[in-house]
Amino acid sequence: RGNRSVSVLLRFPKATISASGPLVGCGFPAVVVAHGFTIPGNRYAWLSNALVPLGYVLLFPRTEEGIADHLTFARDLEFVLQALQNDPAFAGVLGPASALIGHSMGGGASVLAAASAPQIDALIGLAPAQTNPSAISAAANVLVPTLILSASLDCVTPFAQHAGPIFAALGTPQAQRRLVSIAGGSHCQFSDGYFTCSIGEGSCTPPSLSAAQQHAASAAQIAPFLRNYLLDGLIFLDRFEE
Repeated sequence: RGNRSVSVLLRFPKATISASGPLVGCGFPAVVVAHGFTIPGNRYAWLSNALVPLGYVLLFPRTEEGIADHLTFARDLEFVLQALQNDPAFAGVLGPASALIGHSMGGGASVLAAASAPQIDALIGLAPAQTNPSAISAAANVLVPTLILSASLDCVTPFAQHAGPIFAALGTPQAQRRLVSIAGGSHCQFSDGYFTCSIGEGSCTPPSLSAAQQHAASAAQIAPFLRNYLLDGLIFLDRFEE
């Protein structure tokens, strides 16, 4: 991106005609996953496990994993999507549909990106955080279908100061926005877990859900939302392998 190197981890499905058949392009939607503050971009394998077999290409940017510049990260999210969509190597794989999923700081950065990226078709925030510049202010310019997930035991990004105001400020039509609280969930369990996040929530009430339970509850909301807004009308083969 200009003189900036933006690395990204890709997870993508393949569709086969038979066990030994050729790979075929199916117009898979692209989903960019934005990591939380100081959490490496590869600490969201649960999302790969949940979504790649359903027919999505997942992009995990590996920039701004330290003390992050929120707007720089938002521009990186936009860039990796554009770069992949314009890459001839993926011409037979990607379709035009795309979404952003962001956790915590990455959720706020995803709001900043969605507010200015016309190619984004849907937005999902996992305990999205207020950012600098303000994700709350930028949310008014987000017009695409949006799903916000929060966790009832999140004391890192309290709902009243972060996800709540972001959701309330969305420009998205009421019929295309959804807010869900994961009862007994925690902030860090929207990722695969990481020690810096665990330190940050050390004073929180421990979650009553296991990480696996929170991931399953989150995926149960994310999968139908993406299917509704990204897969509707698309034709896929019946069989997918990661």
